[in-house]
Formats: sequence, structure tokens, C-alpha cells
Amino acid sequence: MDDSDVLDLGYQVLPWICNQIILLGQQTRNKLYGTLGCELFVLSQQVASISETASAQQKLLKIFELVDKACSTSRSEPGQFRALKRIRTYKDSTSKIRQTVIKETQESLVHFVLRNPEYHTLLLLIPDCLKVDRTEALYTEGYQDNGDFGYPRHLNEMLFTQLQSNATCHCRTGHLEWIRLRLSTDSHNGDEDISFELVFKSKSSPSRHSQSFVQWKESNVVIPRRAGIQKQKQVGFATSPLQRLSPKQNSSLGQRMRRLALGEFCKLIDDQLANPVQFYIQSNVLKVIEPPNPTPSRAIFPCEGLSLGKWLETIPHISNKAKSHLAYTIAKSVWQYYNSPWMISPWTHKSIQLLHEGTGLTDQGKPHPYLTTKLARAVVKSKDFYLSSDLMHQYPHILALGILLIEIAIKQPLESEEDCHPLSETKINDYYTWAWTTAQRSNLKDTVHSLYEDAVNNCLNPELFSGYSMGRSREVDEIRARQNTLYEKIVVPLKILSDAYRDDWDIPSLSTMNTTKTISHQVISHKIITASGSPLPADFTVAIFCALPLEVDAVSALFDGIFQDSTLCHNAPGDLNTYTVGQMGRHNAVLVHLPGIGKSVASQAASSIRSTYANIKLALVVGVCGGVPYKNEHEEIILGDILISDGIVQHDFGRRVPGAFLRKTSVTNELGRPNVAIRGFLSKIQTTMTQKRIIGNIETYLKVIDQSLGNDAARYPGIEHDELFQSTYRHKHHDPVACTICAHSSNSTVCEEVLDLSCDLLKCHKDKLVRRKRLQAALAQGHTPSPTIHLGLIASGDTVMRSGQDRDLIAMRDNVLAFEMEGVGVWDSLPCLVVKGVCDYADSHKNKRWQPYAAATGAACMKALLDEWVF
Repeated sequence: MDDSDVLDLGYQVLPWICNQIILLGQQTRNKLYGTLGCELFVLSQQVASISETASAQQKLLKIFELVDKACSTSRSEPGQFRALKRIRTYKDSTSKIRQTVIKETQESLVHFVLRNPEYHTLLLLIPDCLKVDRTEALYTEGYQDNGDFGYPRHLNEMLFTQLQSNATCHCRTGHLEWIRLRLSTDSHNGDEDISFELVFKSKSSPSRHSQSFVQWKESNVVIPRRAGIQKQKQVGFATSPLQRLSPKQNSSLGQRMRRLALGEFCKLIDDQLANPVQFYIQSNVLKVIEPPNPTPSRAIFPCEGLSLGKWLETIPHISNKAKSHLAYTIAKSVWQYYNSPWMISPWTHKSIQLLHEGTGLTDQGKPHPYLTTKLARAVVKSKDFYLSSDLMHQYPHILALGILLIEIAIKQPLESEEDCHPLSETKINDYYTWAWTTAQRSNLKDTVHSLYEDAVNNCLNPELFSGYSMGRSREVDEIRARQNTLYEKIVVPLKILSDAYRDDWDIPSLSTMNTTKTISHQVISHKIITASGSPLPADFTVAIFCALPLEVDAVSALFDGIFQDSTLCHNAPGDLNTYTVGQMGRHNAVLVHLPGIGKSVASQAASSIRSTYANIKLALVVGVCGGVPYKNEHEEIILGDILISDGIVQHDFGRRVPGAFLRKTSVTNELGRPNVAIRGFLSKIQTTMTQKRIIGNIETYLKVIDQSLGNDAARYPGIEHDELFQSTYRHKHHDPVACTICAHSSNSTVCEEVLDLSCDLLKCHKDKLVRRKRLQAALAQGHTPSPTIHLGLIASGDTVMRSGQDRDLIAMRDNVLAFEMEGVGVWDSLPCLVVKGVCDYADSHKNKRWQPYAAATGAACMKALLDEWVF
């Protein structure tokens, strides 16, 4: 085989081999497999770009040779790549040989990892190969794959200056005072002309519903890359479009371009035609092209956009794929417009706006970032560097980018009183402290990806960009060096990550987001049922109670229709509840938005609902709960399973005596059994045929939630994240140097900081994990565990259970399966079932990673139960 064939072979089989290694690591809990698997996975995502250079090709060939040896059952004929060829042949096969290949490959990998010293050689080669991609490939003249370094940055100032000279506008709209520059990831290497896309606010007009809408005028400005033909030839660029056209075409385009008259820019923006207006800068003069060349409109929706900060607070869900692409778009633009008039002030979540662009599909579109900047102002030189010696970070634009990346990752803007120039010399230390602290606590490596974390850490490392000279020529070189570092250390990692996610967005449409004030009956994005099809309040027989927004999101996604009838949108006197009313299958259902968590708010809501909806026959408390790991001491309960109550135990009701808490044992009887209708229903859903229907419907409804909220909302987080620690093993600082409180405390006391820190940050020992048979079986069979339904007693109370020992004690004493906080408040007032997904094990290691998936499984089971409820 020649080198190109070997590279192609490795590219095809490497992802499959990575999966086998990672599976071995999950089964054995041995970090050696996990380390190799992760390194090879990162390499597999970059093979195509790495192989562009000769030195990287040689290192890739050596890596593939070692990988072939690691997967080979025969050690006698190295260099033949027989193992990789065999894998390529059978990895996607449906024959029995595939299972044999899997078994033999895993056995070979075990031998290589545990006994072959070349394992460490392979680990050293992989990062060395990745390093070649980020240095040599970027700066080698023959490298043509990435054209970003061919971008002519001096055009930024020319564009800004020409627009500013035409920004004399005295109309009421003031559409030339503020401009929106579309941020893009397009490359311009070799392009003879550079095109900039801009959007102006044309007019604001009342709609037929008496709400204002915004008319946007799209435009693009084209600037020749080089002014002179000689210079173009010297640097290897082709001639401009005007010079490449035939004499007849050249004359035609030249005749269509004319210089703007004073104040004419304003009239062009107010033009009611939908076509974008096109400009051309020729000889440093802004000219309009009439008629414009055929250019498709981006169909920007006629509504005000949201600032990035408001968008992050409002949007219910952003997938890691969308976060990566948004972060890459902004980072690439910061590099592109660095030290130009477009960056007089550092970019923040207030200066970046999300406009909703149509995609040509009905009622769909994707929000895209635009920079909002004011043209009608004096040009002030951008301050790229602060000289003060007491600053923790001297580069405001780079730190501002790091803050934006953190805000996108955690979906939460930095709350601060920003002045007209944020990140000024007097405030930059405060911003840096917030960024550093938030980045460390957010665990970006697991929250998004390790490459995302690398980009953020590089933004927060001022030493990467250090160096400054007061000399003019030297200063220009320093700025250019900072730009190159910005690209290499921040833009490139985000580009790699974004390319991996390029074809999958998962961003909800801005049009489906409710940005109005909260009202008593919220309207969500579903089929709206008009007054002619609306029932009376007495026709509502099902009430659903949710406490957390993510629980509401999952339930709301399953409504088949929302009623929009004024007679249903008025609560009875004294009823302060907030409702969403609609159809859930064959039932008219009321979703009750609880104002908080706990039994008191649930009790008040349950007591009030009958004054408005008097005929509620079934109340469902739906959401997430903490699960007891074992049912009846042998049947396992894992994360994502669903608990249905056949009784409630109020575990925090009793007497506190010195050294102990004595729960009243008569509470179960006081709360009472479910009524006859619910007890009969519970008997029905335990039959084999009914359970099969419910399980099938749960899978269907999980897909509905997934499509409505985005892929990550209802996606199984992964077997490797389902971790059950021994009940006596505490979640605390295990390093005595890190925390003296945790190190010298009794078993009942730890510092408050650990409540917000993950097990990875605290380095909780994996050898304290309890082996789960269901998870091991799923790993062996290569599938995701399906949620299992468990019926039994559920413990309810205002106390959050975060103790494995107390959990096991109460579970043994009262035979409960889970812990939650709202069921006891509804149980006494309405015929009730608690239906909740297990999001943690109610111990000190609990976290929020599983909450979205558990909320989805609980909601899916709720609707599957309603399909069976016929009362």
C-alpha cells in the first residue's frame, strides 16, 4: 500500500477503534484505555487536515502502524496493516464474523495497553502529530486549505470610514446611526473582492395586531482586495472582477456603478423593495450598483433582535453543537476585525445581537450574530493594550472574547453595570476575576468539550499575547503577532470543534420563544385551538403540576394543542395559579406552573385549582426526583428510570429530640391511599400488555420532546456518567491542602463550596463506585439502557435529600423508592399520582447533569399513562 492508501485506511477505521477502546475503559474502569481512546478520538476528527503536510503524514503513518499492531492478533508480520484492513471489511458487516473481529480486536487492545511498552510511544506521538497541524500547516506557504491568513485587514477601516462619511441622517428612524454588521466564518483566501454584509433598520410600523414590527434593509459592500494590478501579481492574487471581465462586461458594470449624492444613502435604505442594496468601493469612493446583481435575501424576520445576553437568558436550550458554532463565529470575527474601528470598545453580550434569518422553510430559521455599532461618532483609536503593571490581564479585547465564550458555554450573561467602555483599566481586574472563577467552576471540558476549554483558557492567559513596544513600527508587529496567536490558540480549536458539528444545529427558533411578560395563562409554541373548538372550564379533568422550568418544558412539548379562548384565560376569584390549558391526547389538561419547590407551594396550588377547574379527576405531579439505588434490595434503579407512586410518605414530619429525629409512623395512614379509580388504574398498568404499550409510547414521546426542545434536552447523557458511590463515601474535598474544613471535619460536616463542585473537580475516587449490573449488561450489548418503570412508595417533604446513609435508612424503614418535594402537597387535595424521572441517587454526589433527561422520561411516561386513563 502507498502512503495515501494507508492514510485513507486509517481515516476509515480509527473512529471504530476508538469506540472499542472506550468500551474497554468503561468495562474495566482502567484509565489507560480511556486516555488512549480520547487521544485517538481527537486525532480521528483531524486526520483530513493534518495530512496536508509532509511531516504530519509521516507521523500519521507511524501512528497507524502502531494502531495496526495494537489491533493485530498476529505479531509476526508488522507493517502489513492486515488488522486495519480486516476491521474495515467487517466493522459494518451484519455477519457473525463481525462479532469475532470485535472480540479479537478487544483482546489485542488489552494486550497492547497493559503489556506493550509501545503504548506510551503511541501516546507521545498523537499530541506531537496534532501540534504539527496547528503550527506548520498554518504558516507554510504551500498550505492552501485554510485561507484565513489571506484576509486583508486594512479593508475594515476603509469600510468603516466610507460608511461613516454617509451616516449623516436626520430622519426619525435614525437607521444610519446604528448599523448591524453580520459576523461570519467565511474565508477570503484568494478572493479578488471582499464582501461585507450589513443590515440597517429601515422603518418601524404598526402591525395589524397593534404591535410594532421592524423593517430591515439588507445590503452588502464589496471592496477590491488590492488597488493596483502590479501588487496583486506580486503577492500571487488574480485581478479584480472588473479586470477579469470582458471589455463589454466591464463597461456594463462600470455603467451601473455611480457615486452617491449627499444624503442619498438614507433614501436607499428606506427603499421598500425587498432586494438588498449593493455598494462598491472604487478608488476609495462608495458607489451604488444599479440595478443590483441577483443576490438572495436572508429574509430577516420583521422583529427586533435580542442582544446576546438577553438571548442566552431567554432561549430554553442550546446544544453544544450550536454553542461551538456560535463561539467560533464570534471568535473568528474578533480576529478579523481586531484593532479596527469596529472594535473601539471590547465586544460584549450587549454589542452582539441575534437576528432571526429565514431559511426558506415555513416558520423556521436560525438566529445569527450581528455586531451592533454606532457610526455617527468620532473615530477613536482602538486600545489594544493596557500599560498598567497591576493588571491581571492587559488585553481587553481578548479578555472580552473569553468572557463571551464562557457566557455562551454556561448560557448565562455576566451581570454587571457596564459603562460606555466596559473592561476599562479600572474594571478589567473585576472582569478577569469573574471569568477565571466562572471558567474553573463550570468545568467546560465536560460541559462542552476539551477544545472549547482550551480556547477559553488561552483567552485568559495574558502571557500568550505579551510584548509591547512604544515604537510605531514595532507596535504594528506586536499587534499582528497577537492576531496570529489569537487565531492559532483560540480560533483554530473552535474551528475544529465547529466543523465536527457543522451539520447539526439544534437551536430553537426565535419565533417560538415567549419574550412577553408572564401572564396567568402562558401561550407556548403549539397548535393553537380557536374559540370554536375550546371546551368549558368544567370539561378539564386532568391537572399536571410542575415546579422546575425544565419540567415545564418537557411537559409542554407533549401538548397536542393549546386553547386560546378568553373564557379559559380568567382565574376564579382567589385563584392565583398560573396555567397553560390544552389537549393532552384525549384529555383536556391544565398545566399548573408552581411558583417554587416544596410541599407548601404545591398544597396552595392544589387547593386553589378547583375554584377554577372544578372537575379535576386526576392530578399528576411530574418532574425529577432522587432515586433509591435498589428496589427490594435486589432490583436496580438507575438514572433515567421512572417512579410512579402508589403511596406517599412524608419523611420530614415528626419530632426532633436530642441526637435524633423521630418520624411519625402514622403519616402514611393520614395521607390515605389513592382512591378506587386510581388503585384500579395502577393495577391495569402493571399488566404485561399495558406495560408494552406504555414502554412503546414512552419511546415515541421522548422523540417528540427531543425534536421540540433540541437533541440534547432528551438525550441519554451516557452510561459513563451514571455513577453511584458507596453510601458512606462523602462528596467533599479529598485533598487536605484544598480545604481544612473537609479534611478535619466529622462525617456530618463539609464546607459549603463542595455543593457547587462536581465529582471530577473534587477528584472523588472512582474505586468507590458501586457496580451496576444493568449498566454493565447495556455496555456488553452495545445499547443505551431504556427507562424502566417502578411502582411503589415515594418519600416527599421539604428537605432535599443529599445523604446516602440517610437515604438508605429511610428506604429500609419505609420501603420508599425515591425522594421528591411536591407530591405530599397535592396528595391531600386531589386524586394524585406522582410520576418522576430519576435524576440522581439522593446522595452528596448529586448534580444536575441528568435533570433534562429525567424530566423528559417523566413527562413521556406521564403522557403514556394518560393514553391509558379513561375515567
